[in-house]
Amino acid sequence: MLSLADILAHDGRGSGWQLARLRDKPAILILEFPSLLEQGLALNRAAAFIEKKHSAGGAVLGDAEMQRLLARSGDSVATFYFGHDYSAEQLQRFFAQAQVQGLKLNAQELKLQGLLQAQGLLTATAAAPSTASPQALVSFTAVQQDDPATPSDEQVDALRRESTLRHELSHGEFFTNPNYQRRCWAFWQQGLNEAERARFRSLLSSMDYDPGNEALMVNETQALLMHTPDQRAFNASSLGVTEAQLQALRERFRQQP
Repeated sequence: MLSLADILAHDGRGSGWQLARLRDKPAILILEFPSLLEQGLALNRAAAFIEKKHSAGGAVLGDAEMQRLLARSGDSVATFYFGHDYSAEQLQRFFAQAQVQGLKLNAQELKLQGLLQAQGLLTATAAAPSTASPQALVSFTAVQQDDPATPSDEQVDALRRESTLRHELSHGEFFTNPNYQRRCWAFWQQGLNEAERARFRSLLSSMDYDPGNEALMVNETQALLMHTPDQRAFNASSLGVTEAQLQALRERFRQQP
């Protein structure tokens, strides 16, 4: 078991997939990929199935459908997500649905499936994982440079890397800590007014998240508001509020029982 500082001090460029669990949060499995491309090949299709508004909850997308989704969002395989987060139950549903469809998974997805089975987040059948407490997977990547030949921004500098990990860990906390999850729901339902909820819902919908998935809205709101220090990913302007209003929202979250 490692501390957050231990994980951030390590940069896994060129060293394959790196696994870790935090000493104080062992229910969250952390997976560091050597690059955004490797991460995308392993997890983008799961992301589309679990979270995206045009594809979530239905069939797992085939290769051609996944390419169309990337084109519509203006992303590449590498930049679709900078990090990922899913509960064990969500991952079980993804792999079970792919099996039902007879969908051929790629090499990275198959590697991920085997890794999650070995770590106890998946079972070999469609049954739910046999664990007494909830578990979650979060992922981020090593530092990498932007590719100037592509229109997308593939740069992962030290700030983006740390911010991504902190953001994803907060999702892991939401999935595995019932008390924190209750607090986030209370903030969403009672700490925010309808106009403020609409601002977050509109922002998340513009990022192609499914706005009809209320749990997803709650989870993404807490992570953006409280655990995303990189202003390239979230700031007052992106939410359409002043800096003072944003800080007031954060203080409200801190004071939420």
